[in-house]
Amino acid sequence: MTFTRVLSFFLTGATALSMTTAALAADDTPIMLPADVASQDWYAPAVRYVMEYDLMDVGRPDDGTTVFEPLRTVSRQEVADAICRAARCLSTKFAGEPSLEGISKMADYADVGQSYPSAMAFCYNHGIMTGTGTRLNPGAPITRQEFAAVLKRTMELFAENGLMEIVPADGMAVYEFTDSSRIRNWALSPVSFCIKNGLMQGDDKNAFNPLGHVNRAQVAKALSNIAAAARK
Repeated sequence: MTFTRVLSFFLTGATALSMTTAALAADDTPIMLPADVASQDWYAPAVRYVMEYDLMDVGRPDDGTTVFEPLRTVSRQEVADAICRAARCLSTKFAGEPSLEGISKMADYADVGQSYPSAMAFCYNHGIMTGTGTRLNPGAPITRQEFAAVLKRTMELFAENGLMEIVPADGMAVYEFTDSSRIRNWALSPVSFCIKNGLMQGDDKNAFNPLGHVNRAQVAKALSNIAAAARK
């Protein structure tokens, strides 16, 4: 199975902010959901959104269907790619190609996938994803508390560029979760920020699951939530 982008354009900020998450194709017909996403799934509107704006790739198996693989765990470089596309969708300020100088000095730069150097550089240069020590860990899965930190930095970047307003975290939101003691100290502020700004939430047992891995459906939902914040 190969993955491909369903659309090949980036929208200007003005256009992106005027659109709704009810995705439409060029001929104003609703974008068809992939075969593995049902209309009643909680993430279905978000999947339509990321397909409309070309923020995440879809798969095309040999049988000709389109699949999204909503429950597949994402890697750090896949998250970087989605964040970079979202930034370019929201504003032409981010349209330029980022310098690779910073990430090229990292010990595992050679492990960055062929499609991801630009996105990894974008996130590295903007302080969104800077790796651990001398390593980027591009192919590693990203935990929910790490994802919260990425989303907080992304929202702060967008706010600094006048694309949205953000709600400051008060640090108390995390203690509503039954597993709040498992959230690392460095992640308390990002998790609280994401809860306050409607980017992430707990599960049906009121647990945040900070060490759980993020899947494609969750990334799509977060990107959709960021877009909603930009339209306010």
